[in-house]
Amino acid sequence: MSRLPETGPSLTRWLRQQERNAQRQANSSAFNRSGLTVTGEGVSTVDGTLVLQPGSITDADLANPAVRQVANITATGFAPASTWSEVVGVDLTVPDGATRLLLTATCWCFAVNNCLVADDLHTRVSLGLVDGQEYLAPLAVGGYGTVSAGLATLAEGLVPGATLRLLASAKTSAGTFTTDPANTASIVASLTFVH
Repeated sequence: MSRLPETGPSLTRWLRQQERNAQRQANSSAFNRSGLTVTGEGVSTVDGTLVLQPGSITDADLANPAVRQVANITATGFAPASTWSEVVGVDLTVPDGATRLLLTATCWCFAVNNCLVADDLHTRVSLGLVDGQEYLAPLAVGGYGTVSAGLATLAEGLVPGATLRLLASAKTSAGTFTTDPANTASIVASLTFVH
């Protein structure tokens, strides 16, 4: 009588070999060799020495962490003219010890073309003397629309206690729209002041 080959030992041997291969791959990953271990949600442990590149963290950064803020402001009832003018803005005060600001801001400007010719609505975001890219939307007579623009910048050499103006401005290409209560402009910004 013939016997069937035994699959138990060879299957067990194959599973052990696969387990060893998986362990070798895990041990060879750059993350595993880094000494970093995730020990909980949002928590990592460093085994050995954590080496930082020059300028990555300074004593001042550790003693005076970054100050994060947000801005969200809206204004209504303005009349865009043929020259740049502020339609919404806010004064930002530089916190104690801060000398730099990393800013990301977006503005939306909605306006009604209530003049007698087709025109364009332009908008941009500015921080102090730094203007973001200008964008425009064509508006037919009696037409209305929204145009958005953004700005991402690093302001350096700030003086604590000083004031910076964050604003959105608008203009038309040809004429002046009259004031309309529906005209609305908003700025949303993320600010990180760094010491």
